[in-house]
Parts: sequence; structure tokens; C-alpha cells
Amino acid sequence: MENTCTSAVEETGSKTLRKVPRSMMRSWAIRHLKTVQNGLCPLCGKEIDITVKGEGVIDHDHDTGEIRGVLHRSCNAAEGKIANAAGQWGAKSTSYADILRFLKQLIEYLQRPGTGMMYAMHKTADEKRDLRNAKMREKRAAAKAKLALRGRKEA
Repeated sequence: MENTCTSAVEETGSKTLRKVPRSMMRSWAIRHLKTVQNGLCPLCGKEIDITVKGEGVIDHDHDTGEIRGVLHRSCNAAEGKIANAAGQWGAKSTSYADILRFLKQLIEYLQRPGTGMMYAMHKTADEKRDLRNAKMREKRAAAKAKLALRGRKEA
């Protein structure tokens, strides 16, 4: 197959990227998926079924345009939502470098041991069970009272 990709230089000038023409996107994605990714989505690790229209999508860096790989449509959507949320709420920047730094720090933070203290509004399994039991007692008492009232009316 003839290589009809055109050359383009990334804005930073540090890397030369070959632009894939729109007409070749699908064939490039299928070839890349089979030869580089072994048919698997790099995010979830599950197989991408190329016979299903729209299941595999080309993911790219929105800053540079560089293609990162082929993902499930749902994994690509999740990546975009996570990047947007992390950029807007966490990193307070839409730069991928800032988002990656924030996400790495978030993972490190979540892997650290806790303080040994419990949040005031959190309910333990025992507290949840006690609340459920209390609700059921109230429900049974209400049903019993309703039956008693009904019995009085009939008498």
C-alpha cells in the first residue's frame, strides 16, 4: 500500500508528525489496532471488535494532534471526561502536562494510608443495619396500627 501520509511539524518543532489523511483513517486504525495494540484497547485491556461500526475510535492529543492509539468509543469518552474534569476542577488548567501532574498526585494521594479518623456523617455497617432494622420496626408498627383501626371500625 502506498504511503500517502503528509508531513507536518508539531508546533514545538521538537517532533515531526506524519498527518494521516481523513480517507485513510479507518485503514490506519485497523492496521494499528492489529499490529501495535494486538486488537486490545489500551485503557480497559478488552478486545475492540472492528466489525461493529464506531466501536473503535482514534484517540489523539488535543494539544498537538498526535494520535495516541485506538480506543473503545466508551473508553475514549471516559478519558475525555476525566481529562476535562481534572483540568477544570483539579489541575485548574487544560494543559495535558498539568492534568497528568494532577492525576499522578491524585493516585499517590489515594494510595496513602488514612488518618485513622472517621468522617462524622459516615455510617458503619452496624449503624446502617440498626437504621434498617428501626425502619422495619416502624413499618411493622404502622401496619399493625392500621389493622387495629380497621378492626375497631368493623366492630
